[in-house]
Amino acid sequence: MAERRMFSKTIINSDLFLDLPSSAQNLYFHLSLNADDEGFANSPKKIMKYVNSQTEDMELLIENGFIKKFDSGIVVIIHWNLHNYIQKDRFKATIYQKEKQQLVLVGKKYVMKDECTQFVSILETQDSIEKSSEEQDRSELAGILNEIGNEKVREKFEIFIKMREKNHSSLTPDALRILIKKAYGLTKSLANQDEAIIMILDRSIINNYKDIYPLENMEIGVANHFENINCEVEEMDESKEGIYKEWLNTDSIANLEVQRAYKNSLEEKFKKLYNEDIEVYHNRMLNS
Repeated sequence: MAERRMFSKTIINSDLFLDLPSSAQNLYFHLSLNADDEGFANSPKKIMKYVNSQTEDMELLIENGFIKKFDSGIVVIIHWNLHNYIQKDRFKATIYQKEKQQLVLVGKKYVMKDECTQFVSILETQDSIEKSSEEQDRSELAGILNEIGNEKVREKFEIFIKMREKNHSSLTPDALRILIKKAYGLTKSLANQDEAIIMILDRSIINNYKDIYPLENMEIGVANHFENINCEVEEMDESKEGIYKEWLNTDSIANLEVQRAYKNSLEEKFKKLYNEDIEVYHNRMLNS
């Protein structure tokens, strides 16, 4: 059995633990120090007497979820596996297998099997409710998108939604309605509104923005051409080589303003992902 024991600050610095009387805290430390390599202690009464703790101290530790006491009198430190990691060559399995078989590990916390069954049942119910809610949201999102007249704009919003889902920030139906209204509001003064919206969405998709932003003056001038650029997030290879190749290919874009706008967006993405200027990478590739 290992001779050293450790304590996680997550537990012993928590308000729940620090609110305990010092005598209960002291008992917890001594129970932990005398536990075996799996957190079981077989002489809690002896330890209580040794550190001059009272029955109330033991009850407080049990009530607040720091230890579990079995009918046999054995106690286990609930957060043992959060406190201690013992190397295999030093580890000695507990002899209290009857008590251990009543427990399961949830994360690094000991939980009674019957409590775990109830917990899993609650999680399954919550999961079912969440899935039902997600399906309802998807159906509602599809309905909102179908109200958009321009097919290309509708498809671009779909790509934006997928990008948000990929980044674990899914849009709710209400958020999508607000976003669509904002997109049309930002572009209402432009000659080709649909193409301007596509350009706005493209920029957010490329840069993984959660929101959309108004076009700058230079961007407005190239809005009519920008939609032809293949920059949809699911088709872009975001490796260094992929973005670099796309950056080189921008030279083939005839309209110089479009070329510059797209090239700048690729440079920003490259630096954000790889913390390096694409020009520096380009020079290194030339010299290799």
